[in-house]
Amino acid sequence: MKEFMTEKEKILVVDDEPGVRQFLKALLERKGYRPTCVESAEDAVVILGQERFSLIITDLRLPVMRGEELVAWLKKRRLRTPVIVISAYGDTKSIVDVIKKGAEDYLPKPFQPEDLELVVLKALAKNRLLEENEKLRQEVFGGALGGMIGRSQPMEKVFQLIRKLSPSDATVLITGESGVGKELAARAIHELSARAPGPFVQVNAGSLPTTLFEAELFGVQKGAYTGATDSREGLFQAAHGGTLFLDEIAEVPLEVQAKLLRVLESGEVKAVGDSRNKKVNVRVVAATNRDLMAMVQAGQFRKDLFYRLSVLPLSIPPLRERMEDIPLLADAFLRSQSKTSKDIKRLSPEAIKVLLAQNWPGNVRELKNALERAFLLAEGAEIHSEDLLVPFEAEIMGAAGSFREAKRVHVQAFEKQYLSYLLRQTGGNISKAAREAGLARRNFQSLLKKYHLRPSAFKKS
Repeated sequence: MKEFMTEKEKILVVDDEPGVRQFLKALLERKGYRPTCVESAEDAVVILGQERFSLIITDLRLPVMRGEELVAWLKKRRLRTPVIVISAYGDTKSIVDVIKKGAEDYLPKPFQPEDLELVVLKALAKNRLLEENEKLRQEVFGGALGGMIGRSQPMEKVFQLIRKLSPSDATVLITGESGVGKELAARAIHELSARAPGPFVQVNAGSLPTTLFEAELFGVQKGAYTGATDSREGLFQAAHGGTLFLDEIAEVPLEVQAKLLRVLESGEVKAVGDSRNKKVNVRVVAATNRDLMAMVQAGQFRKDLFYRLSVLPLSIPPLRERMEDIPLLADAFLRSQSKTSKDIKRLSPEAIKVLLAQNWPGNVRELKNALERAFLLAEGAEIHSEDLLVPFEAEIMGAAGSFREAKRVHVQAFEKQYLSYLLRQTGGNISKAAREAGLARRNFQSLLKKYHLRPSAFKKS
């Protein structure tokens, strides 16, 4: 028999017969695969929430949750893992039903190793093709991962790390300045994990009142305190089977931090006013723009919670450390503003220079806001430097080296912004705007023509 063509794919085997499990495990290992064997579909569901597999081989007639139910569960959660169903009961109806539910192939018992080899090779080849198509799609859309965009070396390292840590169930601590895209990174981790079909629940710890923090996270029992008229689940229970993203984790009150640590270690929550613990299956991803270690040393954050959260640390670089990504980000943001492909606006070379000269303390969020404004202000298909409304320093740095050129760029930016302001204030009334500016109407109209400003665009509806 030919050797299996393998790249060390992980295969999950589900069968309630120990002999069959041992046979499949030995066969797959001999051919270079990495099999994991469980005896029930229930066990398979648990492990599929923790690991990713290239293929699933399952018996059809399992004791409680049957093989076709496992296939339906996978399809409902949009897991693309191909499934081969095996069974000693080769009736046509069962075969048709399980294929309709999404099984890749069917293999009747007893079977020869060569029979299994054929269906495994076929299923894995299709799975690899789907993965390659997905990778190609990401490349076509330009260095993007879960909404994060970049081709710079710092971002490539971030993407690589996200792909490595996503399959794990360990907690992740994302650090970085405000506006760098920590939420997008958290979503990418969720979408690349086996928990992707489950919920992604986000909470901004800085927005929760201290008095309600525990109830929001862990739930509340009816009558626990004045105003608790109904029992309510907390965010941990809402995220069961998925990911809970705790943004601004540094804002969690000290008195709640101990309870949060206990939940992370035990996997159980206790609602306010309840005496019972409830099991939850949740992966926690936390984020902060603050120095947690400094807070630990200052006694403002628990040391044990810090180490429990930062099992897998991920740092997102600020925009000023990956300036080469700005043209790519700008193009993506401008395309998102366009209703059709004909509406797409481009940056002029001078505008790109201005963007590259900016320090961007607000990072990607600030860049996005600047481009949204420029899209609305710019006349025609090209965005110029004066449309960007960026700080004076960036305009000067983005201009040519001479004093005269720097002055010209700044004066033009001021003139267009000032004229736009007057037109907005007067609702597009040229005569009134000219009087406000202290200019003759004819001179005012010449300036409007110079900067392609249409008074009708400022008329109030």
